[in-house]
Amino acid sequence: MALHAILFDHDGTLVDSEAVNLQLWQRALEPWGLTISDEIYWSRMLGVPIRQNAADILELHKPDASIEQLVAAKLAANAAYLAHNYFPQMPGADTVVRELASRLRLGLVSGSQRNCVQASLRGHAWEPLFEHVVTGDDVPRNKPAPDGYLRALSLMQLEADDCIAVEDTEVGITAARAAGLRVVGIRSPEAASHDFSSATIIVDSLIEAHAWINQQLTDSATTQETP
Repeated sequence: MALHAILFDHDGTLVDSEAVNLQLWQRALEPWGLTISDEIYWSRMLGVPIRQNAADILELHKPDASIEQLVAAKLAANAAYLAHNYFPQMPGADTVVRELASRLRLGLVSGSQRNCVQASLRGHAWEPLFEHVVTGDDVPRNKPAPDGYLRALSLMQLEADDCIAVEDTEVGITAARAAGLRVVGIRSPEAASHDFSSATIIVDSLIEAHAWINQQLTDSATTQETP
């Protein structure tokens, strides 16, 4: 099976954004006197699109607010952060994406808003490395629906069998698998409660994911050379 492209997730996969996102949610909820525990965030909100996060907060805390108000507050907190910052890269991310971009086509499929993703791409000078970027703003249904991945495949004119996705949460793995992709699941301690059973392989870091992808390339080349 030939490998032509890697489709990366953004938050928690290429950039270390989740701890910052928890802080931004805390800031967004201050007008309602609410806080989110670390346990709730990591087990229930990690990797989940912002609107579903807001719905979960309403269910858990029942503030005098609507989903739209909570989403607007979080988007405002995001914008204030991104005006002067961008998310730091995960260990080894710059080396990984640059090495893979020299050998394969790259796409990025994120459930986050485009301004968050573009800030990372600009800040780390990754914009030229990714052929197409699909965000939660670009599709009618966010992860765990497969829409983002299906759009990326369409834009890149590729079949699912041509690609491998790299994800770090249950929601992301579910989306990629629903689009028919092989998936490398990067399991962090924060995602210990997530179900990674549908991933093609589970690794502990982006660096390990890179090594596995390189092995697939080696195996594919060997198969093609064998008469």
